[in-house]
Amino acid sequence: MLRGERLTVAYGARPVFEGVDFAVLPGRFVALIGPNGGGKSSLLRVLAGVQKPTAGRVSRTGKVALIAPSMDPPGDLTPVDLAAYGLAANRRFWQWTLAPDDEQRIHAALARCNLSERYEDPIASMSAGEVQRAWIAAALATCADVLLIDEPTTHLDLRFQIEILKMLRELTRSGVSVVAAVHDLTLAARFADDVALLANGALAMGPPDEVLEARALSEAYGIAVSTHHHPHEGYLICLPT
Repeated sequence: MLRGERLTVAYGARPVFEGVDFAVLPGRFVALIGPNGGGKSSLLRVLAGVQKPTAGRVSRTGKVALIAPSMDPPGDLTPVDLAAYGLAANRRFWQWTLAPDDEQRIHAALARCNLSERYEDPIASMSAGEVQRAWIAAALATCADVLLIDEPTTHLDLRFQIEILKMLRELTRSGVSVVAAVHDLTLAARFADDVALLANGALAMGPPDEVLEARALSEAYGIAVSTHHHPHEGYLICLPT
């Protein structure tokens, strides 16, 4: 669905990462982790095609949508407005209104994000978790095959973090691929099929049990990290020590 080969990003004389390979398959949830300043946002922008890499190439076999938490919509917009805005970019200049199939896609996307009952409510009246879901619905309405999401749980309490990550996990069952920058390592281990650790200019990617190794995490974050398995569900719990 999406592949980056030998990707390098540098800002002036400062390299952020170099020679990074990245690939995501259909229906996979990849958690992108790493310290602040390690290049997670830059990598997502490069994969989405909104930023050119300093070196390397990206190939896409499906439609890719990028969602960033800095995109704060006006409070009087509704989820329907937001989704329609995303589709407007794909309309011809002579098309003034949405086609019937566009409206169907919008309402189907809102339903997948559990917003059918709030589709005409102003964004200002919605919780932070609902606004995040509205952005995701807007991306899904464009029939995106891959969702690249920069910190989908930013500014959310624990309940809404779990809600958003469960929803993203559910989306992958329909074949959509999700790559999300996540700060909480335990949540990454719990919900992701694969984890991509971007630190010190390099990327390591694989199953959570392989990537979330205590020594590698300690080196990446500059602090001692221990890992333990959940006693009942088996996923990794990552804690500073």
